[in-house]
Amino acid sequence: MTKKRQWYSMRALTNAAGAAVAEIRIYDEIGFWGTTAQGFIAELEAVAAGAAEIVVAVNSPGGDVFDAFAIYNALRRYAGKVTTRVDGVAASAASLVVMAGDQIVMPENAMMMIHNMWTVTAGTADELRTTADLMDKTRDGVVAAYRNKTGLDDQAIIDMLDAETWMTALEAQALGFADVIEQPVKFSASVRTAELVAKFKSTPTDLQASIDSAEVPDVSVAGDPPVPEPKDPVPPPPKEPVMQQEAPGVLAAHVFSACREAGLLSFAEGIVASTGLRDRVTIDAAMVTAREISSVCAAAKLPELAAEFVATGLTTEQVRARLFDRVTNKSTTALNNRQPVVDLQQQASGPHRTSIYAARKAGAKQSTAPERS
Repeated sequence: MTKKRQWYSMRALTNAAGAAVAEIRIYDEIGFWGTTAQGFIAELEAVAAGAAEIVVAVNSPGGDVFDAFAIYNALRRYAGKVTTRVDGVAASAASLVVMAGDQIVMPENAMMMIHNMWTVTAGTADELRTTADLMDKTRDGVVAAYRNKTGLDDQAIIDMLDAETWMTALEAQALGFADVIEQPVKFSASVRTAELVAKFKSTPTDLQASIDSAEVPDVSVAGDPPVPEPKDPVPPPPKEPVMQQEAPGVLAAHVFSACREAGLLSFAEGIVASTGLRDRVTIDAAMVTAREISSVCAAAKLPELAAEFVATGLTTEQVRARLFDRVTNKSTTALNNRQPVVDLQQQASGPHRTSIYAARKAGAKQSTAPERS
C-alpha cells in the first residue's frame, strides 16, 4: 500500500503591505502519494478565500499531467494575481503548473524543462491506439498552455517538446517562459528529486550534481514550510569610479571586436547607431540586449528582424511584444492568457450563426432590389 504523503503545503499569510496572501509550495511529484488534484484544489479554495494574491513555489520533477492540468486551470480561474516561482527545478508537468502565473519568477540558478509526456499501458491493439490518441490530444492542451504564456507558435513548442528542452532562467526569459530573474538561491532538492530527474534523457550534468549535494526539506507533515537560512549581509555598494571619456574611434573598435568574439558581428553597426558610442558601459549593456533580442527573434523564427530591432534601440520586452503582435496577426487562433485550457473533449463547432444571418440578409436585399434597364 502506497504511503500517503503530501507533495505540497499551503498557508495563509500577510505580506509586508498588509495584504492577505495564499502561499503554496509544491516540492514533490504532482498528484502522487495518495493526494490528488481534487484535494489540492479543495484546500486551495479554503486558503485563498479573501486573499489578494496566490504565490506558488515549485521545486518538482513533474508528475501526473492530468492533475497538473487541473491545478493549472484552477489557478487561471482565480480572480486575483497569481505569481509562480521556480525554487530549483520545474520539470515536465511541474512546468505546466508554473505557466499559470501572471508573473513567473526564476532565480538565476533555477532550471525549467519541457518534454513529451510518457505513460505505461497495456491492452489490445485498439486500446493502445486509444491511449496514443488521448496522449496526442493531451499534448495539444500542453502546447496551448505554453503558447498562451510565451506567444511562440505551436511547431516551435512541439520541436522543444520532442527534444526534451532544458532552459536556464535567462533562456526561459528570452523564450517567454519566465518574466523575472532573481538572484541565485541555495538549492534544495525535493523528496526523491535526484532519483527522478536522473531518469530524463537530457538532464544537465551540473544540475544533477547540484541536486545530489542539496539538502532535502521535509514536507511530509502539513504545517509551516522550512525556515530559510539567513542571507549574508549585503555589502555597501562600491563607489562609482570616475570614468574617463574614450575616443569614438576606440569605442567603435571595441564594438566590432566584442561583437566578433560574441558572434554578433551583424549587429555591430546597429549597436553603434543605438548607443551613439556614449561610453563602454552603455555599449556593453547594448550587447547583452542584442544577444537577448537575437535569441527571441530566433525562437519566433524571424531572425531577419533582429538587426533592425537592435539598431532602433528597443528593449528585449519591446521586441517580444512586437513579435507577439506579428505572430498573432498572422494566426487565426486568438491567444487568451486569462482563460483555462480548452476541454480536451470539446468538439469542433459548426458555422457561426452570425455569419449565417448576415448571408441570409444579403440574399434578401439582392432579391428585392429593383431591376435597372
